[in-house]
Amino acid sequence: MSSIIQKNTILVPILAPNCKHLFIVLTAPKGQPPVVVMVNITTRRPTSDRTVVVTPSDHPFVKHESVVAFEHAMTFEVSKLENGLQKGLLKKYPDIDDAFFEVIKHGLLNSPRTPQRIKTYCLECFR
Repeated sequence: MSSIIQKNTILVPILAPNCKHLFIVLTAPKGQPPVVVMVNITTRRPTSDRTVVVTPSDHPFVKHESVVAFEHAMTFEVSKLENGLQKGLLKKYPDIDDAFFEVIKHGLLNSPRTPQRIKTYCLECFR
């Protein structure tokens, strides 16, 4: 049984150890090797996709208005996430609530920036 489940939030370094983003697990582990789809939250910029705007009331990690960066939605191998958590390279934060989870799922399917292969995969997973 995996310790990675839908609604988990995990702080993941991107490109460099000191550049970290909070990612949200959107799908249950599936496949061989098991993978999950994750999206990250990032600071809102003038060119950001505003499909889902995130405020500090949505999650305790968020300190200022942010967005879900659907253009960076991707699959992650569960074993690599679990290994990163065990080694302290990644860090879990509180899970998102059901209402926010539904908003993000809907946003992923409706954002013009979500990669089509991710939309197709998630449509199957969200059934």
